[in-house]
Amino acid sequence: MMKRYFLYVLLGCAVLPVYGQGITDYYRLPERNQQYDRLLARYGGPYIKSRWYASLEGFIRTDRAKLDNSFDGLIQSDLVGKASWGGVVGWMYRERWAVEAGYARMPIHTQVSVINASYPLVFRYSSKQNAFVMRGKRLLVSTSKPWLRSGFWLSGGMWVVPNSGQREGRFSLMGYRYDGRRETPDTLRLASETHANASMTALAELGAEYNIRLSNAIDLGFSVRKFWGLSNALTTDVTYTVNTPRAQVENSVAGSRTSVQKAQLLGDGSGMSYGFTLRYTYATRRQLSNALEVRGKTPHIR
Repeated sequence: MMKRYFLYVLLGCAVLPVYGQGITDYYRLPERNQQYDRLLARYGGPYIKSRWYASLEGFIRTDRAKLDNSFDGLIQSDLVGKASWGGVVGWMYRERWAVEAGYARMPIHTQVSVINASYPLVFRYSSKQNAFVMRGKRLLVSTSKPWLRSGFWLSGGMWVVPNSGQREGRFSLMGYRYDGRRETPDTLRLASETHANASMTALAELGAEYNIRLSNAIDLGFSVRKFWGLSNALTTDVTYTVNTPRAQVENSVAGSRTSVQKAQLLGDGSGMSYGFTLRYTYATRRQLSNALEVRGKTPHIR
């Protein structure tokens, strides 16, 4: 009798969990989309073969023209910093290599300051703002394995900046200088003329970037780039003339003495840029046609 009661208790323990779960829940399979998404998130990332993307860039660029003679501190070449923007279209291979090409509003500047007793006089000239780039990139360190989308990149490229070949501007200044007890001052003249190069200007670029994967389609990046000008875009010729009157010239036959000095500023675009990038992926090609084929045979999901 006790054995019969004990058998009934064991059968009850086996049947009660089945009733608690429900017949429909017991035989229900996971939805295909949910299981596929889990497998894709776990195994699909490293198997991206290539993708196409478009980027919008905002940056602050600095450049300075090269000055060969300051006239003992009378003039100087200033660093120019301007905010600008650009956009590129790129193709990435296996999340490690990338090639991109695009356009940016990136003029080349020349800024000269004339130093006097009160305040400096500043004259700035710039080339055409259009610039075109071709750039290659390589992933150095990934911070989001196995997806590889976040990490540090090294980039290098070439820029082309068209020029107008026209005169961009000129200035002329005149002043006087008293020397000791002389009653008649020296006449000082400073004249400048700036021309743009007739041919295109090329720049070489080397940069470092850090990209952060925000979603499956959007990345945010931060960049620092160094530029080297390979040719001049702007040439500024400056002439400094000092005329001393006849009465102040000892043993003079010509009647006056004139001293002329020349200087030149060459704007080739050499400088730096600091910016951010917002990138959108609009086409992705995976190495495997089905993420379920990553490991072993494809499970049968109904």
